[in-house]
Amino acid sequence: MGILQKNMKIMPEKDDVMIPLSRFPSENEMTILKSKMESLEFCTYEFEERKILKKNLSQVLENKLPPNALASLPRSYDVIGDIAILEIPNDLFEYRKMIGESFKLLNPHYNTILAKDGPISDTFRVRDFIILDGGPSTVTEHNEYGCKFRLDPLKVYFSPRLSSERQRVTTNIKKGEIIVDMFAGVGPFSIVIARSCDIKKIYGIDINPCATNFMLQNIKINKCQHKIAVILADSTKIPYGSFSADRVIMNLPEKSLDAIPQACQFLKPEGGFIHLYLFASEGTSTEILSEHIRSKIKLSDRKLAALETIRIVKEIGPREQQLAFDLKVV
Repeated sequence: MGILQKNMKIMPEKDDVMIPLSRFPSENEMTILKSKMESLEFCTYEFEERKILKKNLSQVLENKLPPNALASLPRSYDVIGDIAILEIPNDLFEYRKMIGESFKLLNPHYNTILAKDGPISDTFRVRDFIILDGGPSTVTEHNEYGCKFRLDPLKVYFSPRLSSERQRVTTNIKKGEIIVDMFAGVGPFSIVIARSCDIKKIYGIDINPCATNFMLQNIKINKCQHKIAVILADSTKIPYGSFSADRVIMNLPEKSLDAIPQACQFLKPEGGFIHLYLFASEGTSTEILSEHIRSKIKLSDRKLAALETIRIVKEIGPREQQLAFDLKVV
């Protein structure tokens, strides 16, 4: 019937039950009510307000945003430590502060709410963010499989969505390996490996001084100083033969393909393994990508002995994916 006042509680009153109505029933509604109830009486009564729990952004903002805007609200978000990161569409730009404040009301355990403000860009792989709520400090500590990573997402690159991928890579590593992490960031791959595997050495390289500074802190926090050497440098310009590695990790999807010849030169003379990450449009032929990889390896006078794994790591946008390739190079 639609006559129940939903924001008020149904109240017991001695032998009666008091039901709040939003309006007086029509004749037809009255007939239906009388047919279903033995006794019916209308009166004025002071009801208690019923607290309606808001469970999502749409419910919180339903009376504050136009209907078309509600449909565009973000349904998911990333979490780095005590920071939540939202991706707010351009058509909701004018409402971003309201969205951030409402999100914080629903999730008070996050100290800071950020909104992405553009793609990852520049040499240091830093993304622009808008602080919607919280701050001014955006330094946080992120926990992952028993490891702790201290970082500032406004100054360094870090993806919490790669946690499963980092664990997967550790399952491939053998005792005593030497590993080069070419684009190490704050050290998540290097530290997860150092904590999980009995390796000889990992060289964590990054061009961003803020990233290497945090990596040094994280190595100390995770007590693996004896296993990881931190190098502040552009790994694509390090002289050939600087390392003799069993394995190279290349987590720079937008530029990894062009850096393959350098990665091959970091391997031992007899070869080794490369974990390569690339961006690709959905439906891109893996055969074509494999041929590109093969041709890049040939530039270093090496060859692809086996392409052991091709897998989708994560979706990065409409019909865009990040792919992982496990390469055996000789």
